[in-house]
Amino acid sequence: MKGPVAIFGADGYIGWALAIHLGVTTDETIILVDNFATRRLVASVYSDSLVPIESMYERLRAYREQFGKDNLVFVPADARDIDQVDRIIAEYKPQSVVHLAQQRSAPFSMIDQEHALYTQLSNIATNLNILFSISRHVPGAHLLKMGSMGEYGTPGIEIKEGDIELDLKGRKARVMFPRNGGSWYHLSKIFDTFNVLLANKIFNIRATDVMQGVVYGTKVDEMVDDKLNTRFDFDSIWGTVINKYVVQAVILNELLIYGKGRQKRGFLSLYDSVNCLSLLLEHPPKEGEYRVVNQLDEIYDTVQLAEKVLSIAGEFGIRPKIRSIDNPRVESEDHYYAVEHKILPELGFRRKKDIDTILREMFEAVISNRHRAEKMKHLIYPTVDWKQGKNKSSKFFKIPYDLMKVQTKEEILPFATELTVHEPLTRERE
Repeated sequence: MKGPVAIFGADGYIGWALAIHLGVTTDETIILVDNFATRRLVASVYSDSLVPIESMYERLRAYREQFGKDNLVFVPADARDIDQVDRIIAEYKPQSVVHLAQQRSAPFSMIDQEHALYTQLSNIATNLNILFSISRHVPGAHLLKMGSMGEYGTPGIEIKEGDIELDLKGRKARVMFPRNGGSWYHLSKIFDTFNVLLANKIFNIRATDVMQGVVYGTKVDEMVDDKLNTRFDFDSIWGTVINKYVVQAVILNELLIYGKGRQKRGFLSLYDSVNCLSLLLEHPPKEGEYRVVNQLDEIYDTVQLAEKVLSIAGEFGIRPKIRSIDNPRVESEDHYYAVEHKILPELGFRRKKDIDTILREMFEAVISNRHRAEKMKHLIYPTVDWKQGKNKSSKFFKIPYDLMKVQTKEEILPFATELTVHEPLTRERE
């Protein structure tokens, strides 16, 4: 990895963790780009990070104090805007661009028509803007785009890493592995994948398309001070399944299993997500190459995960029950699931910590912040039903309407200095 790295979406769960990891482990300039939409969208469903997180300026101050380095540069910008993205790429000339600047929640996209529109318009716009700016200003740069294993759905055959060969009536063709997303969010990621593929074809963009599994955990090695914490979402809209289970164990004393609980997915820790992304940056594809990487570590179904959480919960004197509830999603609940993932192990990926060790870290974080979760206890239960999201606008959850339009630098800057989140929102659903 040579030259500046731009991270779009650097205030997020993975974005911030990756930013400080790259900042500490390299001497390159790391350009952090964000408009703080995630903080505001989480607040719009009356939720908050369980672990207190600081404003961007406080985070950067803590980073300088802890590591004595000044190589993290924050640029407030809305990646949905053509000119804002173009100025950043033109000015800093990043040789690597990490694209994480998207609405990342499937349940959020399923709330109603407004949330579906916001998700797809925002996600597709940010991706296209980055692609075009790279092609104009740094055509040899490496784009590392975050996709999702959810793009594939559950096809009932092994999910290949890259293209597959079809044989039809004696003729053969190589095609991208089929996509079959199950939410408006996942469909936006599929659109992004095909847009990156087209940009590679017509602009010769060098790209790694990361199909990432479900990420869990609260920290990475560089978070040596509480002011360097990344966010940890646990509610039914923004939380990922393992993160949710640990909070449910502590707060509800029960684990809520959707349907049969045999839904299988690929998982990896936050440590490993950051390490994988770093490896891919250190080992870019060839110039003009489009590379698909399936990024996961282990495969579990949700009952297996619940059993792991139960085992570790007992070490903390917590003995929750398992309770099956109606599945608010539309998905297969008992299916075959296998994934080819060769590229990262070949590049040297090795698991940082086993799942039990990370679960212990998570229980410690949740127990120490229990008072915050208690104030948002009602948000742990499912609040979005896939089949009920037909309305134009939800009467419970409203998108901040100023986020429906592109934000200017002047509109974003106050959130960089003032959005220090210490006490959770307590407003009940109306």
